[in-house]
Amino acid sequence: MRITQCLYNSRMALHKVFVSPFEKVESISRRSALLSPVSRTLPTILSPPLQGFARHAALIPRFKKKKPSPSGQGPGGNAAAKPGQLPQDRAISDREVMVVDENNKLTGPHNTRTFLRSLDPETQSLRMVSRPPPRPAPGQPPFAICRIVDKVAEKEKERALQKAKKDNARRLARVKELELNWAIAPHDMGHKMKQMKTFLEKGYKVEVIFAKKKNSRIATLEEAAALVQQVRDAVAEVAGAREYKEAEGQPRKVMRLHLESTAKPAAKATPAEEASAADAASEAST
Repeated sequence: MRITQCLYNSRMALHKVFVSPFEKVESISRRSALLSPVSRTLPTILSPPLQGFARHAALIPRFKKKKPSPSGQGPGGNAAAKPGQLPQDRAISDREVMVVDENNKLTGPHNTRTFLRSLDPETQSLRMVSRPPPRPAPGQPPFAICRIVDKVAEKEKERALQKAKKDNARRLARVKELELNWAIAPHDMGHKMKQMKTFLEKGYKVEVIFAKKKNSRIATLEEAAALVQQVRDAVAEVAGAREYKEAEGQPRKVMRLHLESTAKPAAKATPAEEASAADAASEAST
């Protein structure tokens, strides 16, 4: 009896995996050698292990390299002009420019690079103030207009402006406002006057605003005048306190008093002094 050989044994499986792909490549290479030189490009055939590797490699995420962001520096280390901002110094790309001199007269045209070399980069800066006109009028120079800026004076001006802003903010922070209803209750009035005196003793300026509160009763003219006088009497009790500006408005409408104290605020007691004062107070009470 004839023994039939199994078609799918281990030898055939190994041959199919390791030998067959190379035989296929060799046959394709022979066939392509007979073709014209233009069509001799061999298709890429990967062996089964490489095919699996390529399949897994395709699943690996690849991140595109980000283009380096602009450093914000123009040629020569000068800051590049921001969108909507006129360029300065080496960021000026115009070949020639007109320059306004210190007497406010227009000179030029000047070669931009040559003119920049004549300036001291430590103390002077060339700033464009207007771009070239798209359609110059008759007699109008078709160039950008620039101005020489003194960097030292510019910095001093910026410092003075910043100081003025800080002083203004500090002044506003030293002003306290107190709002009083024309028909304020006596208890509330006593609390407000205590607040006002505390602010004045600490050196704050105080603005007392009289106005009618919504849904409150309408005070009489005598009550309004007495309320204003009560505030002024309380101000007189604080050493150095006064009205530094005339009152604005009139009774029963909106009225404002401007108060300040010329006396220096009392120094804050140290913890040791507070403790000794507390001990003295306890001894006095006993």
